[in-house]
Amino acid sequence: MTKSAQHFPLRHPARALLPPLEVLEQMGYAQQQCLRGTGVTASQLSDPGALITLQQELRFYRNVLEVSDDPLIGLRLGEPFVPQRYGLFGYALLSAETFRHALAVAEHFGRLTFSLFSFYFGVEGRSAWFALRDPPVMEPELINLYLDRDLAAARVDFTEILGKQFAIACLHLPHDGRGCVDRYRQYFACDLELNRPDARFHFSSEILDQPLPQSDPDSSRHLQQQCHMLIAKLTSQGSFVDQVRMLILARPGYFPDVDYVAEKMELSTRTLRRRLKNEGTSFRDLLEEIRYGLAREYLTDTDLPMEEISSLLGYTESGNFSHAFRRWAGLAPSAWRQQAAQARRVSP
Repeated sequence: MTKSAQHFPLRHPARALLPPLEVLEQMGYAQQQCLRGTGVTASQLSDPGALITLQQELRFYRNVLEVSDDPLIGLRLGEPFVPQRYGLFGYALLSAETFRHALAVAEHFGRLTFSLFSFYFGVEGRSAWFALRDPPVMEPELINLYLDRDLAAARVDFTEILGKQFAIACLHLPHDGRGCVDRYRQYFACDLELNRPDARFHFSSEILDQPLPQSDPDSSRHLQQQCHMLIAKLTSQGSFVDQVRMLILARPGYFPDVDYVAEKMELSTRTLRRRLKNEGTSFRDLLEEIRYGLAREYLTDTDLPMEEISSLLGYTESGNFSHAFRRWAGLAPSAWRQQAAQARRVSP
């Protein structure tokens, strides 16, 4: 999955403002002060389905910087963003089999957080890293606030996922520390490297494959499938083909047959096939397209083992997945993954 600054959402749920508002009210700042000029109402904050625009959200954080007069206020605002705040995505993180799997989920479904950054992780020998990149274009003060907020939130989330303190060896920052180097070093309890290309935590790779305390692989696979559905909803144009795609993705670890989808859409199988044909496709083509697309994303953007990828794509045997992928791509999944890794190393 290629990520870029163009992929950040234009709207977030209004409830994304609740965690920082809780902190600000504890600090003595009135909700009215923080929401001034945003047009966001108390009823919207309590409505799970209410959305706010990016402009409203940015006005909120500009207010925060003004009333607090603290350039590092973002560190405090990130602390209440525990995994459960993110709904399905958060529970997919908590139920992952290992920390490596959890990081793959974070990288793959980062759009389901309240962040404006893209997430990446990698391993270099005994050191692993998790990075935040690709912010949208906006004033540096707001970028830095979001960066501090999301770094603090990531540390909280990783501690919750691991069931113990997330130990950071070194923190890279994409700026000069803004005169607050000692505060950063004290807050994250680690070494700092400044003016780096991106923001990232470095930590021991030994924790990647340790079982997580709340691990439930079956639930995690189910939740990841639901996350795929949510991602699809973010980009769906509401066409008939999109509805079929959503139903194909709806069953965790299993891809349904045409009869099942037709029944769910209250159509005969013949009508479903005819309507797909009228739109220039077929059920089999859609199924192949979805599986191939997901397979490329998993192979390119995660370190999940082949058995896990096979299961997520609905194959009972990794050999069946390998055979299908060779038919789609003309090479083995392992070779595809190796080529993708080489391409990332040479790309700017």
